[in-house]
Amino acid sequence: MNYLGYSNYYFIGIGGIGMSSLAEYMLHINKNVEGYDREKSFSSKRLINLGLRIIFSESIKKIKTKYTDPKNTLVVFTPAIDKKNKILNYFISKNFKVVKRADLLSEVVNSSFCIAIAGTHGKTTTTSILSHILYDSKLKFTSFIGGVIKKYKSNIIKKGNDIFVVEADEYDKTFLKIKPNIASILNIDGDHYDIYNNIDDIKESFKNFTKNLKKKGILFHNSNLEFDGISFGNDSKSDARLLNLKNHQNKLIFDIKFKKNLYKNIELNMLGDHNASNAMVAFMIAISLDIQPNKIIKSLKSFPGIMRRFSIELSEPKIFIDDYAHHPNEITSVYNSLKTLYPNKKKLVIFQPHLFSRTKDFVCEFAKALEKFDKIALLDIYPAREKPIKGITSKSILDKINNTNKVLVHKNDISDLLSNDDYELVVSMGAGDIGDLVQIIKKIITDQNEN
Repeated sequence: MNYLGYSNYYFIGIGGIGMSSLAEYMLHINKNVEGYDREKSFSSKRLINLGLRIIFSESIKKIKTKYTDPKNTLVVFTPAIDKKNKILNYFISKNFKVVKRADLLSEVVNSSFCIAIAGTHGKTTTTSILSHILYDSKLKFTSFIGGVIKKYKSNIIKKGNDIFVVEADEYDKTFLKIKPNIASILNIDGDHYDIYNNIDDIKESFKNFTKNLKKKGILFHNSNLEFDGISFGNDSKSDARLLNLKNHQNKLIFDIKFKKNLYKNIELNMLGDHNASNAMVAFMIAISLDIQPNKIIKSLKSFPGIMRRFSIELSEPKIFIDDYAHHPNEITSVYNSLKTLYPNKKKLVIFQPHLFSRTKDFVCEFAKALEKFDKIALLDIYPAREKPIKGITSKSILDKINNTNKVLVHKNDISDLLSNDDYELVVSMGAGDIGDLVQIIKKIITDQNEN
């Protein structure tokens, strides 16, 4: 289908991190773009500042006339949108061409040299680091990112169309629409059991993703996965290995052994041991693009970090770290890094579960991952695209946490929670709107110290 042949594009759920970058790209290539979302977000505010019109109510009357012509308007929606949404159903009832984000995105990225980053965890960090390397190398590329790089203050980098870099999301099997020249599979874990039957079903989907590689395509994969390609990991059989990893002054320092070459004392301005592995994958891909190793290493050193990815928001009077972790294994990775960096500090975690289905599927795993913290505070489940599931709440996790220092909290109670002075480190985690609390938490901690 020629989804790029339309004049007008109407995005339903335009403020989402994935939708907003695609909407901005369509605006960039001189298309008419408008959209709907239920509430304002960082991304929607950015689009409005670029001159894009967004409505925040399900009012058909507010749709501009030019977008009511089915012949000239493509409607793009996110799977997160409620299927009863009035605007979505208006376009369907009027016989507009209505497609998912992945349909339009895949047509964009498949039109040129495509690099696709897949995996249950680490896609955004790896994509961001690689994008920074390509930017420094002055390549003509566009990158669609599932987060916001601090330096660029954006989830899209637009420097040309020779290369497209994209996160290949396994949710809804959308990554099967992408046909990359270079692909990476960072890891495979159980998740999205509203889409997949079991872990074997997930693995099969990733296997099918590798079959989409274009002729002479390159696959980089975790060494614990059985794929034909270039492997990376910590074991001696890996084609690329991470060596001598250490934390020093809020940054990671490590060596990479790749293709019989040893690259020493590489610096990355991020914390979290898992991020060194993500950087290694970006390094390997950059090497395959014939970027000089010394330039890659320089870019890694200058990488500014990503909002909500092990982001140190405060170093004093108390340490406050914010992270996007929303899966039990991600929570464990964050905790392990915190334990290494701050072994003797009492740690308070504020966690917002994301999705009723994920909470139901991993309730015991969430409890086990969270109970290692000194104190656990759980916000209500962020529903996103889902309706409530009977009997599934944050209390479902709380009841299984083997730690008596635990509590359910509402957003309005955060100040009271933080008034307890026996913690030394606070970490907020989740993929929902807990990110909106970051500035509030920073202010509470800072004000308490001043008082």
